Amino acid sequence: MKYKNLLTRKFIVLLCLGLFFFYIIIGFYNPLTVTEYSYTSSKVPAAFDGYRITQISDFHCRDFGTEESDLIQAIRDTHPDIIVFTGDSIDDEHPIDNYAHLLEGIHDIAPIYYINGNHEYDKLAPLSESLALHEKYGVTDLNDNSIILTRENDSILLSGLDFRKTMQNLRNDIAYANTSYFNILLYHGTDKFDGIAPYNYDLVLSGHTHGGIVCLPFIGGIISNEKELFPKFDSGIYTVGYSTMISSRGLGDAAVPRFHNPREVVCITLHSSKPESDS
Repeated sequence: MKYKNLLTRKFIVLLCLGLFFFYIIIGFYNPLTVTEYSYTSSKVPAAFDGYRITQISDFHCRDFGTEESDLIQAIRDTHPDIIVFTGDSIDDEHPIDNYAHLLEGIHDIAPIYYINGNHEYDKLAPLSESLALHEKYGVTDLNDNSIILTRENDSILLSGLDFRKTMQNLRNDIAYANTSYFNILLYHGTDKFDGIAPYNYDLVLSGHTHGGIVCLPFIGGIISNEKELFPKFDSGIYTVGYSTMISSRGLGDAAVPRFHNPREVVCITLHSSKPESDS
């Protein structure tokens, strides 16, 4: 009987060790995924019901298939009405070729809008080359700027913030959300959401934290790009005051390898609802 109990305990220990090592090994496999969100508000105009926004964040010129074929197909399969880049499309560690392949493959899918992240300002980042690509493929610069998007007889406002001096630019260049529109804001630094939320943008699309890089069950991301432990806004959807933010896990790598943190393309579908007083 004691011999059988000993064998049982050994089996359990070996099984647990095997599961633990399996968990560790698969943690470094982080494939490209598409994450779908639905955003419903009475402020979304009726003509924009079903409007789809595909968000690319923290690309870092990473390789996704031959000449970005896997990423291009993933974006195409979301059937976007617009495509937005929320920063760190380039950096000083990777050649710009992959970014060129990506823009070449998606420029005919939908209008493209972009803002800069922190890595666009790396000393050796190919910023001027990326600007030339934007001009070639008709990508619209929304750094500290806004544009009215129209559909049928309705309009929404899409704004963007340059990563540099973000809060100063928000006060001086873009200011509070224009209440005449449904407002979407693009900015790179997810960690600044508490400061941006009081400006009352309805929907904010962000990145930068890479999902917390190392993710653990029931905890989420445990480290940010700013070396902050347990970042408040690692990935997913958050609401502060009247603003909702979607934080993308992004596509690229960080100094620490991603762990149980799949790379993602984000797609948001807008839905219009009647105000409660009208229901």
